[in-house]
Amino acid sequence: MFEQENQRLIGEMNSLFDEVRQIEGKVVEISRLQEIFTEKVLQQEAEIDSIHQLVVGATENIKEGNEDIREAIKNNAGFRVWVLFFLVMCSFSLLFLDWYDS
Repeated sequence: MFEQENQRLIGEMNSLFDEVRQIEGKVVEISRLQEIFTEKVLQQEAEIDSIHQLVVGATENIKEGNEDIREAIKNNAGFRVWVLFFLVMCSFSLLFLDWYDS
Protein backbone atom coordinates (compact mmCIF):
# COMPACT_ATOMS: atom_id res chain seq x y z
CA MET A 1 0.00 0.00 0.00
CA PHE A 2 2.83 2.47 0.86
CA GLU A 3 4.73 1.31 -2.19
CA GLN A 4 1.80 2.08 -4.44
CA GLU A 5 1.40 5.49 -2.85
CA ASN A 6 5.16 6.10 -3.23
CA GLN A 7 4.97 5.08 -6.90
CA ARG A 8 1.97 7.37 -7.43
CA LEU A 9 3.76 10.28 -5.69
CA ILE A 10 6.93 9.64 -7.71
CA GLY A 11 4.84 9.65 -10.89
CA GLU A 12 3.17 12.93 -9.89
CA MET A 13 6.54 14.45 -8.98
CA ASN A 14 8.02 13.38 -12.31
CA SER A 15 4.99 14.82 -14.09
CA LEU A 16 5.33 18.10 -12.15
CA PHE A 17 9.07 18.13 -12.84
CA ASP A 18 8.41 17.76 -16.59
CA GLU A 19 5.86 20.58 -16.47
CA VAL A 20 8.31 22.78 -14.57
CA ARG A 21 11.00 22.05 -17.20
CA GLN A 22 8.57 23.01 -19.99
CA ILE A 23 7.57 26.19 -18.18
CA GLU A 24 11.24 27.00 -17.56
CA GLY A 25 11.96 26.57 -21.26
CA LYS A 26 9.06 28.84 -22.17
CA VAL A 27 10.22 31.47 -19.66
CA VAL A 28 13.75 31.34 -21.10
CA GLU A 29 12.29 31.75 -24.61
CA ILE A 30 10.13 34.67 -23.45
CA SER A 31 13.20 36.27 -21.86
CA ARG A 32 15.19 35.86 -25.08
CA LEU A 33 12.35 37.36 -27.15
CA GLN A 34 12.04 40.24 -24.71
CA GLU A 35 15.76 40.99 -25.10
CA ILE A 36 15.36 41.00 -28.88
CA PHE A 37 12.31 43.24 -28.55
CA THR A 38 14.22 45.67 -26.32
CA GLU A 39 17.12 45.75 -28.77
CA LYS A 40 14.79 46.48 -31.69
CA VAL A 41 13.02 49.23 -29.73
CA LEU A 42 16.37 50.88 -28.98
CA GLN A 43 17.33 50.68 -32.66
CA GLN A 44 14.02 52.24 -33.63
CA GLU A 45 14.52 54.98 -31.04
CA ALA A 46 17.82 55.92 -32.67
CA GLU A 47 16.22 55.87 -36.12
CA ILE A 48 13.27 57.95 -34.93
CA ASP A 49 15.65 60.52 -33.42
CA SER A 50 17.53 60.68 -36.71
CA ILE A 51 14.28 61.13 -38.67
CA HIS A 52 13.17 63.81 -36.22
CA GLN A 53 16.40 65.75 -36.77
CA LEU A 54 15.97 65.47 -40.55
CA VAL A 55 12.38 66.71 -40.34
CA VAL A 56 13.40 69.66 -38.15
CA GLY A 57 16.14 70.53 -40.64
CA ALA A 58 13.73 70.25 -43.57
CA THR A 59 11.25 72.51 -41.80
CA GLU A 60 13.95 75.12 -41.22
CA ASN A 61 14.99 74.90 -44.88
CA ILE A 62 11.38 75.40 -45.99
CA LYS A 63 11.03 78.46 -43.74
CA GLU A 64 14.26 79.94 -45.14
CA GLY A 65 13.10 79.16 -48.68
CA ASN A 66 9.79 80.92 -48.09
CA GLU A 67 11.62 83.97 -46.73
CA ASP A 68 13.93 83.99 -49.76
CA ILE A 69 10.93 83.79 -52.10
CA ARG A 70 9.25 86.73 -50.31
CA GLU A 71 12.47 88.73 -50.59
CA ALA A 72 12.77 87.90 -54.30
CA ILE A 73 9.16 88.96 -54.88
CA LYS A 74 9.84 92.29 -53.12
CA ASN A 75 13.01 92.87 -55.14
CA ASN A 76 11.25 91.94 -58.36
CA ALA A 77 8.40 94.36 -57.58
CA GLY A 78 10.90 97.18 -56.97
CA PHE A 79 12.63 96.41 -60.25
CA ARG A 80 9.30 96.55 -62.09
CA VAL A 81 8.61 100.00 -60.64
CA TRP A 82 11.97 101.28 -61.90
CA VAL A 83 11.40 99.80 -65.36
CA LEU A 84 7.94 101.36 -65.50
CA PHE A 85 9.34 104.72 -64.35
CA PHE A 86 12.07 104.53 -66.99
CA LEU A 87 9.60 103.71 -69.77
CA VAL A 88 7.23 106.51 -68.71
CA MET A 89 10.11 109.00 -68.66
CA CYS A 90 11.27 107.84 -72.09
CA SER A 91 7.72 108.22 -73.40
CA PHE A 92 7.41 111.76 -72.00
CA SER A 93 10.84 112.60 -73.41
CA LEU A 94 9.76 111.42 -76.85
CA LEU A 95 6.50 113.37 -76.58
CA PHE A 96 8.41 116.48 -75.49
CA LEU A 97 10.94 116.14 -78.30
CA ASP A 98 8.14 115.62 -80.82
CA TRP A 99 6.32 118.70 -79.50
CA TYR A 100 9.52 120.75 -79.41
CA ASP A 101 10.49 119.73 -82.96
CA SER A 102 7.15 120.75 -84.47
